[in-house]
Amino acid sequence: MCGRFFLDAQAGDIIEHFNVPPPDLFTARYNIAPTTPVLALSDSSFSLYRWGLIPSWSKDVTMGNRMFNARAETVAEKPSFRNAYKRRRCLVPANGFYEWRLENGRKQPYCCHINHQLFSMAGIWEHWQDAEGNEIQSCAVLTTEARGPMQELHQRMPVAIAPVDYDAWLDCKSDNTDAADRLLLETAPDYQYYAVSSAVSNSRNEGPELIKPIE
Repeated sequence: MCGRFFLDAQAGDIIEHFNVPPPDLFTARYNIAPTTPVLALSDSSFSLYRWGLIPSWSKDVTMGNRMFNARAETVAEKPSFRNAYKRRRCLVPANGFYEWRLENGRKQPYCCHINHQLFSMAGIWEHWQDAEGNEIQSCAVLTTEARGPMQELHQRMPVAIAPVDYDAWLDCKSDNTDAADRLLLETAPDYQYYAVSSAVSNSRNEGPELIKPIE
């Protein structure tokens, strides 16, 4: 599961990494939670998406509240995700995410990262429209079985797409998902992690101090 992440980047960092400018409203955030706007790249441009995918056939937005992750192993078959996986894949920039582990009777949060560098989580997105015609674009982050050091922290981890594979992941010109399927199987990000303050457990808390290691 990936239910909280952070993006410790400025507009210049996004442009340098993706060669695409972020929207004007973009800002660094250190405690990004489901149902809030997240930055995602699709169709060669960035947009802000509601985190928690709302299927196009859903009666209301609340269905998306719990659909912020999609399992890589089943995303191609699940009715809620399969159309988005075929036609609307995206990249969700991050510098890391948080996971919690029960230690001495309390949940200790950990900051997980890839050499403290900007990377992209595999995502899918969807259109949804209410009865009045108001449209919401929403997304989900794909997860896979934890590997390497992450196995000691959690059973799942986000799928990270390497920069060399960005174009292949975003290419939704046909319903053929062979290239995307391969990327989901081959991804093996080398996540590291360290303990951080329990302040991050409250999604209302925000700021760079949340990613500082504690002893």
